[in-house]
Amino acid sequence: MADPRNTSAQCRNCGCDADATLDVPTGHVAVPAARTGESESLPSLARTRLELDEMGDEEAWLWRLVDEADRVFAAAPEPPPADRLTEAERQLALATTFEERIQMQIRAAQTALASPLSWLRPSHRAAVVRQLKRDRATAVIAAVQRRRAAEVRDRLRSATGRRTAYLAEHHVTLAAGRNARSELVKVIDDLIEGYASLTDQPVWFRFGIGSPATTPDWLTAARQAVAKRRRSQLDEIIPRELA
Repeated sequence: MADPRNTSAQCRNCGCDADATLDVPTGHVAVPAARTGESESLPSLARTRLELDEMGDEEAWLWRLVDEADRVFAAAPEPPPADRLTEAERQLALATTFEERIQMQIRAAQTALASPLSWLRPSHRAAVVRQLKRDRATAVIAAVQRRRAAEVRDRLRSATGRRTAYLAEHHVTLAAGRNARSELVKVIDDLIEGYASLTDQPVWFRFGIGSPATTPDWLTAARQAVAKRRRSQLDEIIPRELA
C-alpha cells in the first residue's frame, strides 16, 4: 500500500518538510473530502497515550478508502512503455513515407509510358518499364510493412486506451482514496505532535526514530513509524482481505 506519509506536508512539531510523491491518479469529477462538513483544522487538545494509541472509526474508514483505491489502481491494465509507443509511431511514419514514395514513382512511370513520345526513345522506355516492374514489387512489400507497423501501433494504443478507460471508470474510488490519504497525513501529523508532547513517550517513538535535531529527514521517519503501527493495528481489528 502506498503510505500516506509520503504526501508533502510540514510537521508542526519539527517544522521540517518531507518530499512526496502521490501515485494514485485522480478523476475529473469532484469527490467530497473525507471529512465533509467538518472544519479543516480541529482545536489541538492534549491527549493521553491511551487516547493516541486508540484508533477511531473515522480513521479506520480513511484507511479503508486508501486500501480500496490502492486495490483498484493495482488492478488497472498495465500501460505499454512510453518509448515503445513512440518508436511504433516513428516506424509507422517511416513505412508510410516509403510506401508513398514508391507509389509516386509508379505513377510517374505510368504517366511517362502513357505518352506517345516515349516510343521515340525505345531504350529509355525499356528502362522505365523495368523500373516500373521493380517498383510494383517493392510496393507490395512496402504495403505489408506499413500494415504491420500500423498493427503494432494500434495494439499499443489499444492497451493505453484500456487503462485510460479503466481509470476513468473508477475515478470516484481513486479520488476518494486520494482525499482520504490527505486526511490521513493530517491525522498522522497530529499523532506525531501528540506523542512528541508526552512526558512518557512510548519506546518505539522515543528511541526508534530519533529526534528532529539529530535525525535527518526525521518527519519522514516519524510518519513511517506511525503509519506502520496504525496499519498493523487496523489489520488486527479487521484483516485486510475482509475489509
